[in-house]
Amino acid sequence: MTEVALAPTTVPAGPAISLTGAQKVAALLITLGTTAAARVMTKLPQEAVEEVAAQLLRTPMVPAEVRDQVLGDAYTALFSQMSDLQGGSQYALDLFIEAFGEAAGMNLLDRVHATMVRPPFDFLAKVDPLQVAQQISSEHPQTIAIVLAHLEPRAAANILKLLDPPALQVEVAYRIALTEQTTPEAITMVEDGIRRRMTTVVQSSTQVGGKKPLAQVLNQVDRSTEKAILAELHERDAETADEVRKFMFVFEDISLLDDRSMQRLMKDVDNKDLALALKNVPEELKAQFLRNMSQRAAETLREEMSLSGQVKMKNVEEAQGRIVEIVKRLEDSDEIFINRGGDDGLV
Repeated sequence: MTEVALAPTTVPAGPAISLTGAQKVAALLITLGTTAAARVMTKLPQEAVEEVAAQLLRTPMVPAEVRDQVLGDAYTALFSQMSDLQGGSQYALDLFIEAFGEAAGMNLLDRVHATMVRPPFDFLAKVDPLQVAQQISSEHPQTIAIVLAHLEPRAAANILKLLDPPALQVEVAYRIALTEQTTPEAITMVEDGIRRRMTTVVQSSTQVGGKKPLAQVLNQVDRSTEKAILAELHERDAETADEVRKFMFVFEDISLLDDRSMQRLMKDVDNKDLALALKNVPEELKAQFLRNMSQRAAETLREEMSLSGQVKMKNVEEAQGRIVEIVKRLEDSDEIFINRGGDDGLV
């Protein structure tokens, strides 16, 4: 670069701005700010660093029109020399390390990668198992095996038991046992086919009603309205009424009880049932039980839970069911109050 001294107070400004290379670089660095400018300085050839540094000392201010010109020139120069910009994992890693340091940058990249990995057939988790079983039962048993092998075990089991005819269940189970490796191409091909089929089914059969939705609605009305509707429904269709009742109150709904009702409930609940029932519930509900017990009873319950170790989900659900039955009995006899959000609150 050939040095051309700037005026001691400013960069030249006017309709036609003529700057030397050093003046342009100095103006650009001032425009970028110290953090970005420092990174640019490290990339300059050593012989240019001192010249630019001297120019910076002679440039106390950059007028707005000079700023706009040097930014425009820099943008034009940058993108006229390249057709594509390099991104991807390596660029992201370099950026994260530069911003957060090596350890934190690599950790962030690992976390981002983990969120981007989508398990095959994950879209089936949102589809009713019966619909899935009906749609894939006509597929080759090996295809069905590939699908079920990639699902969470409980979801796979719910679909497997609904496959028809029953002989198909055995054939699929056998193929799952024998299939240890499948090429990514085969998995993608099967997934695309199943996705197209299930998308059509879901779009044409969106659920807007049913026994469970009715139960959720009745859970929000006052107790007298609920009793009247269920009584009339029982007269018309006893089986449907009983199925609705099964969805009416689940164990987690015990959180709707006030403290007095909780204390009354626990007088009738077996400690072993309670220890089982609390195995897989939210911490908030567990805490609600514990705070409504004496300190000694709470310690006994914690010890009972720690000693029980791993238990079958079936046993947990049965224990929860027995406690729910006690809740229903006590509510029917007006010994406890469930805050359903209706008009039958306490006064």
